[in-house]
Amino acid sequence: MSLYLNFLHTTVRFDVAEDAEAVFEPVRRFFRHLISTEPAAPTTFRIDVRAYDPDTDVDPEVWALPLSVVRRSNAAEFNFDAHIVDGGGRRQYINRATLLDAPADTAKDNTFAVRLTEKSTVQILDFVRDLVIRHEENLGTVVLHASGLHRDGEAVIIAGPKGAGKTTTLLSALRRPGWQYFTGDKLFCTVEDGEILVHPWRDYPYVGVGTIRADARLEQLVRDGVDAQVDTYEPGHKILMDPDVFESWLGAEFTAEPKRLAALLLPEVKPGEPLTVRHLTDGNERWAHLNKIVDRQVDTTFFTWQSYLVPDYTEFYRSLAELRTVLDSVDMVRLRGTLDIDPDAVLGRRPARPADSGDTAAATATTATTAVQENRR
Repeated sequence: MSLYLNFLHTTVRFDVAEDAEAVFEPVRRFFRHLISTEPAAPTTFRIDVRAYDPDTDVDPEVWALPLSVVRRSNAAEFNFDAHIVDGGGRRQYINRATLLDAPADTAKDNTFAVRLTEKSTVQILDFVRDLVIRHEENLGTVVLHASGLHRDGEAVIIAGPKGAGKTTTLLSALRRPGWQYFTGDKLFCTVEDGEILVHPWRDYPYVGVGTIRADARLEQLVRDGVDAQVDTYEPGHKILMDPDVFESWLGAEFTAEPKRLAALLLPEVKPGEPLTVRHLTDGNERWAHLNKIVDRQVDTTFFTWQSYLVPDYTEFYRSLAELRTVLDSVDMVRLRGTLDIDPDAVLGRRPARPADSGDTAAATATTATTAVQENRR
């Protein structure tokens, strides 16, 4: 079975052996919004997918090699340690769950081979996601680290450091009429007709148990479809949720359709304080804030992972400079205080509530205090 992941300038061909179709299904389901039986462009990368039995498919001597730390993440499920074997212009990353056979240089060889088990899903999703991201960066696509929502063809994105209140802001805004979930943690930017288009990128949400328990419906969804032991964890414990479960709770399935970037919200949570709203007008300040959320390979926690594709960033920085020329089309707003957000009010799209004054809006509902999703990249 051959399937194609088509996204922007990247086409990944998966040649899935019959014995691997069942274990590959969660990967196909995650990427189903981009998967087709036909390529949209010439193949960028080809990935041969087969089932994996570490006891018979790996030379026993490999298990005696020291484990290398390939990746560390805030979400334990994304940690990746492997025995590394080099030879024939290729490198193998081997552990008991997954075997990845990668070329030394994708400029010379675009073929990969993966061997999967039922425990491979998150590792393979991460590998494919980052393969696409780095290739797009190499071609000049600017990737932003931000979550977001959309309405009427426009996207409003939310960004800031860990603990700033990004997810609190997102969940609050999604309670307002018409606004829908857009993306979890990354957006790809293109410039068309003098405006910035943002293309969403699906994510695995990492959800705090305290937040799960604060919503009876979400708690039941997690108990039934993700982790039946949710009642036994401390509130600060986080659970990697199935995106379909998370999106069903939000009431909006992920869509891969791009939207015009209308606004960037920069929250700073201060529980109990009135919400203050400041629109950023200084060009240098706006440019500095955009640069803070640009995702670059040097900002990630990778170690030996992805040596087969290291963007040179020449085109990337050219595209980043182009974004500055159209940045006036994007409203940037600093939010501080109790983050109960009505996007229309903070963006000035309709009269503010009576309690508002100038650039200050009084929050009228309590805010969630536990983030649903943490920055893993």
